[in-house]
Amino acid sequence: LSRFKVSPLLLKQHNATLSRTISIIISRHAALTLKLSKRLFNMVGWKVAVTAAILTIFSSKVPSCQARTFFPSNIGSTINTFYKENPFKGAFLTCSIKGCSADMIAQFLASKREHREEEERRMQQLEDNPFHTMIKRATRGGELSSEMEGNHKFNVDWSRSLIFILYGGFYQGMVLEFVYNHVLPLFGSGTDMKTVARKVAVDMGFISPCITIPTAYVIKGFLIGNTFVQSLANYVDDVVNKGLVFKNWMIFVPVQCITFSIVPEHFRVSFVAFISFFLMII
Repeated sequence: LSRFKVSPLLLKQHNATLSRTISIIISRHAALTLKLSKRLFNMVGWKVAVTAAILTIFSSKVPSCQARTFFPSNIGSTINTFYKENPFKGAFLTCSIKGCSADMIAQFLASKREHREEEERRMQQLEDNPFHTMIKRATRGGELSSEMEGNHKFNVDWSRSLIFILYGGFYQGMVLEFVYNHVLPLFGSGTDMKTVARKVAVDMGFISPCITIPTAYVIKGFLIGNTFVQSLANYVDDVVNKGLVFKNWMIFVPVQCITFSIVPEHFRVSFVAFISFFLMII
C-alpha cells in the first residue's frame, strides 16, 4: 500500500464491490436455474428432487475467499482461489452455464435453418403456382421473400435448456470433477509421461466411449422423443458406421494429454468444458 499510495478506504470499497459482484453472479445463476425448474413443474415428476439439489449446492455462503483482500489486479487470483476451495461448486457453475449457452446457440441455429427452409418451400410453391405472376405483383415485385426472412422470431425452449443445465452441471461438472481428481489419481498422482498416458488411456478407452458419449446420446434422444434403447442404438450405429469413437479420440486424446499434464487440477473440468462447448452446439 505504501508503495502505490492506495487509500485504505478506496481499497475497502473495491473489496466490497468485488465481493458483491461475485455474490450477485452466483445468486442470479441460482435464481435462473430455479426459475427454469418451475417451468417444468407440471412436466416432470422429479421436480422436487432437482430443486432441492440445486438449493443445496447454492445454499451455503459465498466462499471464504470473499473475506480476503480484493483489488482489480487480484481478480485472477480470486477466481483461482474460488475454484481451488470450491471444486464441485465451480464445476457445476461452469458446466451448467456452458451447457445452457451451447444449447441456446444450437436452438438459435436450428431455428434459423428451419425458418430458411420453410421460406424456400413457400417461394417454391409460389413459383409452381399458375397465378405466380399475379402473386408477384401483389407482393411488390417479389419482395415477399425478403420480408418473410426478416420476420424470423426465436423462441427459447426453456425445458430443453433446463435439461442441458442439469446435464452440464451434474454430469459434465460434478461427476467429471470427481472422476478427474478422485478416481483417475488412483492410476498415479504425478504429471510424468507414463502417469498421464495411463489416465488418458482409462478416460478415452473406458469412461468416454462407455459412459460420457452414451449419456450425451441418451439426453439428446430424450429431447427428440427417442427411447433409451433407440438412443443407444443410434450411438452404436454411429460408432460402427461413422467412426464416432475414433473421431472423438482425434480431438480429445491431445486435449486430455494437456489436461492431465499442464492444467491445474481445479481447472481441469473448466478446460474440458471450454473445448467441448463447440462440440455440444453440434
